[in-house]
Amino acid sequence: MQNLIFVIGATATGKTYFIDKHYRDKDVDILNVYDYQQRIYDEEGFGDSIPLGAQFRCLMKANNMLLSDIIEKLKQGRYVVVEQTFFKAKRRIAYIDEIRKAADVTIEIYVMCPNDELWESNLKKRNMEGRLKYYKEQAVSTIEFPNPAEGIDMIYKVDGDEIQLQMESPRPELLNKAREELAEEAERIRNEDEAKRRRKELIGSMNTRPFWHYCEVCGKKEFITAQEAFDSGWDYPPNMGHFGLLGPRTCGNCFIIDTLFWKVNTDKKIPLPVVVEKMLTPKERVTWQRIKGEPESLLEEEEQII
Repeated sequence: MQNLIFVIGATATGKTYFIDKHYRDKDVDILNVYDYQQRIYDEEGFGDSIPLGAQFRCLMKANNMLLSDIIEKLKQGRYVVVEQTFFKAKRRIAYIDEIRKAADVTIEIYVMCPNDELWESNLKKRNMEGRLKYYKEQAVSTIEFPNPAEGIDMIYKVDGDEIQLQMESPRPELLNKAREELAEEAERIRNEDEAKRRRKELIGSMNTRPFWHYCEVCGKKEFITAQEAFDSGWDYPPNMGHFGLLGPRTCGNCFIIDTLFWKVNTDKKIPLPVVVEKMLTPKERVTWQRIKGEPESLLEEEEQII
C-alpha cells in the first residue's frame, strides 16, 4: 500500500515549512500545486493579470495535471507529499475518487491551523504584515474542514509544532452534495465549451457569408460578404478590426474621424477602457450596442437606425 500526504491550509499558514521540516530529507516526492499553476499561467501567456474566467480554467488545468502526476507516482510505488489548498470538500473528493480508483493508498491530510501570533509572524516574513484579519475571514468563509467520509484515512490539525488527530464523525451526506456540485460544474463547463465552439464556428463563417454592414457615420447599410465590403472600401471586421471590439464601422465614403472609435481614442471625451454609455449620443449608443453584440447583431436587419 502506498502513502499519500496532503498538507493544506490558507495563505501563510506554514504549509511549506511543515513539509520541509517533516519530509524534505526523506525519500519522498514533494509536489506543490502552485508550481503547476504557474506552469499553466506561463503556457497560456498570462503575466501578472489573469482574467477571472481564464483563472478558473487555469486552476482546473493545474489541478488535473497535479492529479495525473500524483497517480503516476503512486503507481510507481513512490511516497507522495502534496502541498495543496483544497478548501472545498468537492475538490478533495474529486481527487480522492480518482486516486482510489488507480492505487491502493493510505491518505492522510494535515490541516494548517496556526494561532494568530504564529500566523502574523508568517505573514510578516512574507511582507504581508497586517493582513491577518483578511486571511482569517477568508479561511472561515471558504475552508471546509476535511471529514473521514471523503475517503481520508487520517486527518490532523496542525498548530505550529503541535499535531492533533482530528477525526470527526463521518458525514456521508457530504459526498452526495459534493458530487452533485461537481456534476453541475462539469455540465456548466461543457456548456461553456460548446458555446465557445459555436461562436468560433460563427466567427469563421463571417468570412464567407453575407451579413449587414452599417455605416455609423452616414447610416448606409448593405447586406454583403466581408470580401465585397472590403472591395467597396468598408472599414469593417473581419478584414478590418475585430468583431465585438470598438473600432470604426464605416462605408467607403465616410471617414474615421467621425466615428465613435475616434471620439473615444483621440478626443478623449470618454474614458477608457470602459465606454460610459450615458456619455454617448443616441446614435453612438446604437453603434456601441451593435458592436458589443457582434457578430450576432449583424445577421438580422435592425428595425431602426438612429
